[in-house]
Amino acid sequence: MSWSVAASGQVEEVRKEVVRQASPECASPCLEPEETVRQAALKVIDTALEAQDPAMVVKVAANGSMGYKDWQAKTGCNNSLSITIAPQG
Repeated sequence: MSWSVAASGQVEEVRKEVVRQASPECASPCLEPEETVRQAALKVIDTALEAQDPAMVVKVAANGSMGYKDWQAKTGCNNSLSITIAPQG
């Protein structure tokens, strides 16, 4: 399974858009432990955005995925995660 969020604009707009994209209306929950990783990543994104100057324009892109070495047996779990938060201009 995999997930992603992306937004750009002023900090508060981006915070709201990330929450919207991660909401149950827009995104299905992931399997565990990927859902726990996703929720932690969303918390990190929000904390980082909260620390930005509110007038700043930022771009956020985050994604993650989980797989298994043996998908049928659900063994050998692996996760990938990428978070980028970049001021624009």
